[in-house]
Amino acid sequence: MVTITGDTARADINLAAPGGPYTAELVIEFRDPVNLTPACLGISATALDAAGIAAVNARLPGPGLAIDPAFPVLVTVEPPPACGLSFRGEYRLSLRTTNLVFVAPSAYRLYKAPVGGSFADLTAAVESGSVRARGNSGSFSEFAFVRDATQDYATQLQAAYLALEERLDDPEIGVTAMTTLLNDLDASQAAAAVGDYPAAIAAMLRLDGHAQAFSDDGVPGRWRAQRDLDNIEGDLLGRSANVRFLLGRLDGD
Repeated sequence: MVTITGDTARADINLAAPGGPYTAELVIEFRDPVNLTPACLGISATALDAAGIAAVNARLPGPGLAIDPAFPVLVTVEPPPACGLSFRGEYRLSLRTTNLVFVAPSAYRLYKAPVGGSFADLTAAVESGSVRARGNSGSFSEFAFVRDATQDYATQLQAAYLALEERLDDPEIGVTAMTTLLNDLDASQAAAAVGDYPAAIAAMLRLDGHAQAFSDDGVPGRWRAQRDLDNIEGDLLGRSANVRFLLGRLDGD
């Protein structure tokens, strides 16, 4: 069941399957949405069998990452093009389930992939309740809880910085905007290199502010269901949030 309240969509997931039932609450908060209806979101969920779990694990980016059989659920958000859903910047998504148990520092992460594609870490926060993970992005569509057995934050941070730098290498970003955003990124990396994680986080927050300030004036910042726009602002904000999450873990959060 999907309900819409203002700019927020909520979906209750209840899957009767072997090992289940599997239950979850999905919440997506949008900025300036148009045509936000349950039908236009295209939300679905699947309980994975052993073969499905193996297939998703093969799409994860590194060793030590795997779907937990206690919650083998793949959630898909695939808005149909004909509905005309659109929004600005990033959406904020949270996925909560009582099938998993929160033990700090939680090893659970929220991962996202284009349908059938490679998964990437979307985690901006992991909270109790029993496990609730939050993340931001500018595009859809598949989401899953992933257990990170290594929790190698330093290595993951370098990969997250690289992913953000690669996203900034886009000819659609204006020269002034790119220079400003790269300066913010460089400042964050320099602070992280000497262990000054609060300063590194502050630099990423500046990057967020600049990405939003340049929205549609150097940084394209709208998504729509026709998939004809590149929502760079939303992607940058999502990747920045993941960098801040990793910096926070390194700082003992």
